Parts: sequence; C-alpha cells; structure tokens
Amino acid sequence: MSFDADVIIVGGGLSGLSAGITMAREGLNTILLERGEYSGAKNVSGGRMYIHSLLKLVPDALEKAPLEKPITKETYLMFCENNKKISFSFEEKGKRNSYSVLRAKFDRWLANEAENLGLLISYSTNVYNAYREHEGITLETDKGALKAPIVIDASGVTSVVFRSLGLRNFSPDKWMLGVKEVVKGNGLEREEGEAITVVNAIKGAKGGGFIYTNKDTLSVGFTITFDSIPKSEKPAKDLVEEFREKMGIEGEVLEYSAHAIPYYGYKNLPRLYDKNVIAVGDAAGFLINDGFTIRGMDLAIASGMVAGIAVKKLVESRNYENTEIYYKMLEESFILRHLELAYNRFSVINSSLSLYPDVICKVLSDMFTVSEDRRTLISDALIRLKESGITLGKALDDLRKVVL
Repeated sequence: MSFDADVIIVGGGLSGLSAGITMAREGLNTILLERGEYSGAKNVSGGRMYIHSLLKLVPDALEKAPLEKPITKETYLMFCENNKKISFSFEEKGKRNSYSVLRAKFDRWLANEAENLGLLISYSTNVYNAYREHEGITLETDKGALKAPIVIDASGVTSVVFRSLGLRNFSPDKWMLGVKEVVKGNGLEREEGEAITVVNAIKGAKGGGFIYTNKDTLSVGFTITFDSIPKSEKPAKDLVEEFREKMGIEGEVLEYSAHAIPYYGYKNLPRLYDKNVIAVGDAAGFLINDGFTIRGMDLAIASGMVAGIAVKKLVESRNYENTEIYYKMLEESFILRHLELAYNRFSVINSSLSLYPDVICKVLSDMFTVSEDRRTLISDALIRLKESGITLGKALDDLRKVVL
C-alpha cells in the first residue's frame, strides 16, 4: 500500500511542531494537520513556559522568539473561611528560567520556524476519525483521507487519534477545564514578570487560579476538574470572571478562551503508544503540578522532540509497530523522571488541597490572637487538624510526601 507521507502529525501546537521540526531536520517526509487557521488559533494555556526544552529545540530562541516577560517573582495566595487568607512571595531578579507567553503569537512563530525547515503544514484541516488499514493508519479529515505508517497524536487532551482507535476514554477526574482571559492590564510597571498562584478562590472548585504578567497585558485564568464543576459555587461559564473580580483586576478583556487540559499524574498516565501511533504533549497527559511549578509546555516540546527521533528510528528500521522505542526514550529523558518525582506532591494536592489552607489559617489566626486561653503552636495545630477531620497519621504521611 502506498502512503501519503512517512509520518503524519495531528495537531500544530507545541508538541506537534516540535516533532515536526525534529523530523524535518532528520529529512523525513512529514505532514502536519492543524485544525486552526494558523498554529495558536485554537490553543490556550496558562501562558508560562519553562524554556529549557525550547532552547534545545531552537538554541537562539531568546533572541528571536516572541516571549513576553521573564518570570522572576512567585506569589502564592490561599483563601480560607471567614475572609482569612495567606500570601507569600519569592523574588529572584535577573533569573531567566521561565517566561510568560501568548500562545497565539508564540505558536505562529514556531510554525514559521518549522515551515522554513520544510515541514508541510495543512491548516484548517480537522481530523474526525482514524482507523487501521494495511499496516498503517488512515485519517479521515474534512479535506479527504490521508494514510501513513506512523501517526503522532498531538491533538491535545481529547487525543482524537487514540480515541478513534479505542485507546482512550473520557475521564472526568483526569481532565480539567481551563478558562482564561487576556486583560489589558495595569500594575505592569515591573520590567520582569510575576506569576501569582491562587488556591481556594472559589468554594467547591477543585482547582486554582493564576495570573501572569505579559508585556502589555495580564493572563488571568482558572482551572477546575470536570468532576468538581457541579460542586462549585459558580457555574463554569462564570469562573474566570468571578476569579478576576475577586482579585480586583479591572481592564478590557481582549481574549477569552476555554480548553480541556490533562490532570493524570505519573501513576495514572494513559497509554502513550500503540502499534503505528504515538501520543505527545497534552494527548499523552503530560502535565506537572508539584506545588511549586505547574508546567506542560516544556514537556510538550521535549516529548515532541523525543517522538521525532523515535520515528526516525522506526522509519530506518521499517518496523512501524515497534513504538515501544518511544516509551524507552521517554524513560531515559527528564519527562517521565520529573513526572514521577512530582507524583507524591501531586497526589497530596489532588486529595487535600482544600483542607490544609483552612487549618493553617486557623492556626495563624490563633497565634496572632492574644487571650487567656493561649496554646503552644504544636498543641494548637493538633487541635485544628482534629477539628478538620485530619488525623495526625494522615498529616504526617502528607508531609512526608511533600518533603520527599
């Protein structure tokens, strides 16, 4: 059977473009299918990129990529009951490890880089089905059918290729809804950027808010697991507006977008490969939330690069079913290692995120209040833990997971 290309990539976001750039450099005949009118047209993310993977893909990216501001200040804000809240910041001026980005601009630039290397991108092409045929994969699109011996699924958390092949199901507790606004901002006087992470901003919503400073705007967003949407005090359509108002952010809303994002954790990752098909980026469930960093873009770029090298080996061997090679390369990379390192903290955040801020707030309130019934810090903490239904054993076990 004749094929239309050595490999077809479904999805023109960071992971798909990174795979495409890698394979274009390796001389592979590659087609990338992007459903938007341009790369970035359908993408939405928190808007912060840790740049170590980008610098491996495009070594001079700092000189030419449309990055916004370097993030050098981290602020955490946790809301508690009865109008209590905890906040703290850490600042490291001059640090150049992560930047705020606007994906509509950034992805379009990266696509131009890929096309300059010879990658063929078909825009406004929607893939709606995939099936196996004659030792390859056939993709049904609104522009006709395409066939390849190997397909890279970079279509995001909905993973249209894996889903069509029966390799993926919708998991409401493993997906999050992310809603985001780009606001014409104020408070942007700092030359360097700030990331603000907010916990418990909306009662009942299992997730959190974020604010990133761009050059001329603010990225304001809120994420919530699908299974907690019915428990939220606000409907999904109002989450980001409610969050923005609670944070006192005013200004013209320039963009609004919503998107499903993965929330699996290392031990719950979906299938990453099967015969003739590989998943990268969000389609592979690659997202890390370890309490200090929330990241997916560096994992997307790196997994795309690993997939590109893996496919090069598959094409050279002409054994297109041996996609386990991709997983072995992931194991050798930082991707699965970092996901595994983050899992303990991820599991605590996932199970107890709403419990501990209230306990800490109550203890701090007690410590800053003078009365005749004053207690020691440890005895007060134990009492507040018990009142919240948290046993000492669970608290110590969670502390161990957070520290180790």
